This record gives sequence, structure tokens and C-alpha cells, in this order.
Amino acid sequence: MKTLALAGAALGLVCAAAPAFAQPVEQMSLRVPISDINLATAAGQKALDNRIERAARTVCRADSPVTGSRVLTQERRDCLAKARADARQQVAVITGDRQRGG
Repeated sequence: MKTLALAGAALGLVCAAAPAFAQPVEQMSLRVPISDINLATAAGQKALDNRIERAARTVCRADSPVTGSRVLTQERRDCLAKARADARQQVAVITGDRQRGG
């Protein structure tokens, strides 16, 4: 989910959230559009970082308090870390493809 040359290119964030009490694992994904930003500029990279962060927080439900506390559960912190790492890996693949002319 992938090259910048394609119209409507997007990153796909996927996160498996494993709720407490051994409920089934729920997997969510969200596409992050990148075709409208220039990743060769600092402003474009900042825009991508902001989009990835918003998408990660949405996928991991980081902005939805569970216990009435603003402190994130360990599960949600783990989800955010994984979503961010996955997105960084996808960005590296996309930019690598672009540098190779793909």
C-alpha cells in the first residue's frame, strides 16, 4: 500500500489492538494520502509526519480515554509505537522506490 508516481498514493497504517480480558484481536488500518505532498522538502516531510501521527492516534484510539484518565494504557502506547515504526518503514520503501526511478 505505493509509489509516489501513482496518483492517490498512500501509506497504510495497520495496528492490532489486543484488548484486555483475552477478547479477540481487532486489526484496524488507515490510508494516509501522500500524493499531494513533496517529500523532498522539509515542509513536505513535516506534513507527512503530522498525517502519520494523526492516523496512528486514530488507528490506536489514542484520543479515546478508556478509564477517564488522559494517560494512555500500555496497550495503546505499544500500538502507537508499532504504527509509527510501520509507517517509517513504508516511507523508506516509497522513497527508496522513488530514488530508484520507480
